[in-house]
Amino acid sequence: MTALLLVRRVPTTRLELTRTTARQWDAALAGDTTVQWWELVDPADDDSAPAAALAALRPDPVTVRLAGVATAPGERDRAVQVVVALVDALRATSARTLEALPSTGLLGILRDAGFRPGPDGREVVEL
Repeated sequence: MTALLLVRRVPTTRLELTRTTARQWDAALAGDTTVQWWELVDPADDDSAPAAALAALRPDPVTVRLAGVATAPGERDRAVQVVVALVDALRATSARTLEALPSTGLLGILRDAGFRPGPDGREVVEL
């Protein structure tokens, strides 16, 4: 049986753990202090358990930008899962679009999560 995972905005009390985990998976993304972190977690785990996947956003009331996704090596399915769950969570906000610049390795993840080509080389999903 697999655990039910949910996406949530990282609580302040978990930011240090989030940054430590992100550093192991994507050091450049972990060093960006301007992003808002979201995590894919097992709600039954305690707060000392690291996330299964992380997503970094640049929030905006209308167009949210996905700055990056971080997972353990070889966990591409978790990367897709966190982006899909993030899209669903953002549908409950005022945001209308989630967009991303497809970096190396991210394009396939974005496409699997429902993104399509948008303006200026960005990948876009309507919320």
